[in-house]
Amino acid sequence: MSYQVIARKWRPQTFDEVTGQENITQTLRNALEHDRLHHAYLFSGARGVGKTTTARLLAKALNCHKTTVPNPQPCSFNDLDACPSCCEISESRSIDVLEFDAASHTGVQEIRDIILEGINVAAARDRYKVFIIDEVHMLSPNSFNALLKTVEEPPPNVVFIMATTELHKVPETILSRCQEFEFRTIPLQKIYDRLKLIAKAEQIDISDEALREISRSGEGSMRDAQSNFDQVISFSGGKISVADVSNALGMASVEMLTKVLTAIADKNAKLALDVVDDLIARGQDIRNFSRDLLSIFRDLLVFKIAGDAENLFETAVLSREAMKNHSDSFSESDFLRFFNSLAETETKLKDATQSRYVLEVGLIKLIEMRRVLPIEKILERLLQLERSLGRAQSNEAPETETNIANASAASAEKKTLSFDPAVSENPAVVIASDMPVEEPPYLIEASVNIIPELPAAKEPLTKNVEPYDLSFLNTFRLPLPSIDSEELEHIEDIWLDTAFDEMLLRSGDNLNPINDAAKIVQAALGPIANDEASTTKGSNGTAAAPARERSVVYTPPVFEQEPASEQRILSENASEEELFAYANEHPVIKKAMRIFRAEIVEVKKI
Repeated sequence: MSYQVIARKWRPQTFDEVTGQENITQTLRNALEHDRLHHAYLFSGARGVGKTTTARLLAKALNCHKTTVPNPQPCSFNDLDACPSCCEISESRSIDVLEFDAASHTGVQEIRDIILEGINVAAARDRYKVFIIDEVHMLSPNSFNALLKTVEEPPPNVVFIMATTELHKVPETILSRCQEFEFRTIPLQKIYDRLKLIAKAEQIDISDEALREISRSGEGSMRDAQSNFDQVISFSGGKISVADVSNALGMASVEMLTKVLTAIADKNAKLALDVVDDLIARGQDIRNFSRDLLSIFRDLLVFKIAGDAENLFETAVLSREAMKNHSDSFSESDFLRFFNSLAETETKLKDATQSRYVLEVGLIKLIEMRRVLPIEKILERLLQLERSLGRAQSNEAPETETNIANASAASAEKKTLSFDPAVSENPAVVIASDMPVEEPPYLIEASVNIIPELPAAKEPLTKNVEPYDLSFLNTFRLPLPSIDSEELEHIEDIWLDTAFDEMLLRSGDNLNPINDAAKIVQAALGPIANDEASTTKGSNGTAAAPARERSVVYTPPVFEQEPASEQRILSENASEEELFAYANEHPVIKKAMRIFRAEIVEVKKI
């Protein structure tokens, strides 16, 4: 007798032998036992998961001669007392069970010849006449239309069993007339158990690791795994090892995949390059390696999120212990970045002329991603650095929770509004420090949001401290020449204000009011005589400015008045030189340049 491949020799002969589809086989057996049979079934799912095998088992159960009614336990082909009907169906030569491939018979005329003309002829020997249509989605639209009425109301004792790998191509009119059964991909462990049973029965010497690699190569398909098992047996002579499986099937081993994980965790780019070199030397498919690595990243991410969900790891390559060891070195965000980056690399490999270079760069990119830190950690480190610099400059005590709270509260104050107990006991009276320089600060009453439970200053405000050296005021020429407010544009920048506060904190400033502020103002602007009788309240409740007497300390500089000149008119398409000349002659710009000692660096026409 000629050699029979493992996939055909070990095809399931009973419902109990169907692997990974227990819910479907249980439903069909219950329907057979309780005589609740449907006239049309539709089996869908991936390749090699048992659709055609289950269809043949259902046909055997309907026509088994061991019982006078459908038998949930049909005869096995290997049984010595197997009935003729079960044997003929197993060998695909039964005249009452017609099995044909829709991919080879797509035309409507062929459907008429095969099904429609013979459907009214009763079964020759068996109880049911069964039509098994494989790859039914390949039928033409006219063929589907010709089947509609027959599938909806077939003659008695006629059963249709259709199988497809592309359910979305089957018309809704056919789906609505059938009982649908969706076949799932088979878990790796169940494929491994089945192959181990076959290896023991066939007396094949193979290691468990090699058998698991063959099971993984099936990608959820029992037929593919059994075909690969046949190929590995033919390749190896004696005992089958993991290396034999890798060489025979051209696939990367789990060891090589875990080496990549180790290289990423240890930031070892050389180890990753060695893995790629090993893949090339073995002649293995680089794109398949990328897909296997994507599967590893998916398993580790799911394990990191839901490690206790057993149903999510049915096709996992690594054991639970291995997944735990490798996932501890990464976070969920790391796996998301790895997966997206490697998926992009895998897509590039399809059209790459130098696939090795693409994979090498892709793996090194994964290693470099380990240097990327979350923005939260970067901000935390920056804050710690700022605090360390502040303590070093101000000789502060070591960082404590109290000190951190004090610094945070101090930085929350606005520098444009400062409380000064020396000015008023009313906390609503504040000094507006953004008033014009030539005028003394005004006292205004305003509603201020005060931060509750402000931390106490490290030193009392009333403590006698060494006065500031005010000699630097002699170098200033105050007050500055006046300039109209409408000539300048004021922009409020919260970020700049916050940055200024942080700079003061780093320099050692505690952001408390300056004790000698009044002396500095008096030295710069002259003494202020406050007349209590002249301070009145306005009708709107705000405080009026007090009467002031100022003795001028500094004489403002006198600028020569420039002769008025006619302002030039710009053309519509003025050049850059004309724009510079126009800006240099503009009176407001000339005044601002003189006051701020500035120069024009760029001009734009808006």
